Amino acid sequence: MSRKGVAKFLTQYLDANNDIKVLNINAAWGSGKTFFLKNWLHEQSEVRACVYFNAWETDFTGDAFVSLVAAIREQLSQSVGKTKTAKTLIGRFTKTASKTLVAATPALAKGIIKKFTGADIALISDAIEGDAIADAAEKAVEKLIESNKDTLNVVADFKKVFNELLLEVSKKSEINGKSLPVYIFIDELDRCRPTYAIELLERIKHLFDAENCRFVIATDTSQLSHSIRAVYGSGFGSDKYLKRFFDAEFSLRSGNFDEWVKANVNIEGPIPTEGVGAFSTTVDRHERLRSGMEIVEPDAEAILAGEFELDQCQIILLSLVKTFGTKLRELEKIVRQISAVHANAKGRAFLFFWAAYLVFLKDEAPEIYTAAIYGSHVTAHNDLKLRYPGAKLYFGAGSTSVHDIFFNYLELYRGGRRAAQQAQGRSSGNALGYVNVGLYMFGESFDHLSDYPKLVELAHSID
Repeated sequence: MSRKGVAKFLTQYLDANNDIKVLNINAAWGSGKTFFLKNWLHEQSEVRACVYFNAWETDFTGDAFVSLVAAIREQLSQSVGKTKTAKTLIGRFTKTASKTLVAATPALAKGIIKKFTGADIALISDAIEGDAIADAAEKAVEKLIESNKDTLNVVADFKKVFNELLLEVSKKSEINGKSLPVYIFIDELDRCRPTYAIELLERIKHLFDAENCRFVIATDTSQLSHSIRAVYGSGFGSDKYLKRFFDAEFSLRSGNFDEWVKANVNIEGPIPTEGVGAFSTTVDRHERLRSGMEIVEPDAEAILAGEFELDQCQIILLSLVKTFGTKLRELEKIVRQISAVHANAKGRAFLFFWAAYLVFLKDEAPEIYTAAIYGSHVTAHNDLKLRYPGAKLYFGAGSTSVHDIFFNYLELYRGGRRAAQQAQGRSSGNALGYVNVGLYMFGESFDHLSDYPKLVELAHSID
């Protein structure tokens, strides 16, 4: 199932189950959690109020509750409207949050209050005024400490106002007379300090439990669990400890990258981009029947344009992602590196496949890259085929592995300018697309294409 299909599935699951208030999206580092969350949020923002909170970006602030309240207030203010009722609710939400901060974290309250002056003091407590900020805070904290009952009442009041705010926002997103719950997406939690991550989870579980709200928290749960053990000791049961904060967990698999590639890969540079003559759809195949070429069906491993109608460079990139098993966070870096090579490339056209394969190879298997460019390229080719089963591109008369396409270009590169020009002269022009492209490009622009490895090695330092 596509990531879009996963989001739809989870939306229906959350909306149908009132007991699932906090959903954990669990996936390994670099597998596209942020991209998934932002696309899910963008889609749901069309029909309901949503909040996006990047926990890592607020890690430095010191208090998770204050940061989360600020994000909710700012983003729901845009959804609730500008009526008098809406403004009153936002004001009450801020005030009760201020009191809750003092009540729930008295040891921190005095220090935080001293940090704020002027109008910003309303973020902390509406009971504090003028020059006596520190004294008033101290008295307020002492009073709250005297009675646990008072503390619970303050928290209950905050939750009541939070529910009222959510209800008001939900009224604006009704389907068949049923209001849709607000979605609050929490991202990058596993990158935070363990103490901050735990504090945020505690606040969500105990202070933001509400009927018309669903929290979606993306984490590399295994990594977060490891970080918590590093703080509290190797014997600490961090896995079970984390599970008590989540009502359900969904393991997000490293899915297909088609949608990300379509949205993010648009390689532009000073010279036009040259593909490899691959067919993107079966439409191309039927159009070529007139040429007399014997047409065969594409292999199962062949990468085509698909539902997102990828262009040739995007198809090449996707085939290399599947070949090398690249994770999304690594892919973002690789795309930047390819763009850097393109920006510095010279000649009539930019041979995208040659540059992209070299960048992937340098990133994923640097020792094989070194052998391919400077050592035994035949051995390097054999090692590649053994280590990385190659995706294929479709050329009408057959499907060819990306490794074999690369080896064809590598032989032209390692053979030198004269050999490349002689090979071009012998060509009949009836070979598969990638062969014709390679012969022409290396024959006409050998010096420029032979610079690609140097550019790739420089671009490799871009993170």
